[in-house]
Amino acid sequence: MRLRLVLAFSAAITAFAVVAAQAAPVLTIFNNRAAWEAAVGSFSEEDFTGFAGTSYQAAPVDVGDFSVSMSGSDFGAEWHNVGPVSSNNDVNGSAQINAATGDAGGLTLTFDFPITAFGANWQGPSDENRVTSVNVDGTIVAIPNLNGGFWGFTSDTPFTSAFFFLSAGPADGFGLDNVVYSQANVVPEPATLSLLGLGLLGAGMRLRRKAR
Repeated sequence: MRLRLVLAFSAAITAFAVVAAQAAPVLTIFNNRAAWEAAVGSFSEEDFTGFAGTSYQAAPVDVGDFSVSMSGSDFGAEWHNVGPVSSNNDVNGSAQINAATGDAGGLTLTFDFPITAFGANWQGPSDENRVTSVNVDGTIVAIPNLNGGFWGFTSDTPFTSAFFFLSAGPADGFGLDNVVYSQANVVPEPATLSLLGLGLLGAGMRLRRKAR
């Protein structure tokens, strides 16, 4: 009886895991902040006030609701820090994320909770023959060349990190500021609950039959 009960519960957990394994998210792109805000509703914003050039080369920099880190190509602290502009990619004259992507690795923003929308004001990505892209759980989108303008997206699936990497051309330096994001309201999907319920029901029926 115990073995059958364990197997039934295992089947239920497996069904739950299969449904939980989501396909790559669908991203809707926005080049206008007002339109992004209208689509998102409530959101938070980080302007990096108080950061004086903290490097994230060796360890992630926690800026509040998310951390900034890098991997792979290292171009020096000037290109991998949170603080006043340290290159020619000045977004708006205040503290920002100073970043660069190269042949390996890239920039990662890791959030403390699932989000469904992200955006920022950008300076200098994807200029000339360079292209920096973002990877969100397997969905990759190229970021256009921007000079202080807004670029962001919403996702049909909650995510906790965004990875920015060089997808074409030589090394690409850029800055981003006024990062906006919307926390996901994560609830179990009906299909997930149904499959889990069926698994538990099966476990109960097996137990009842054994009792008879």
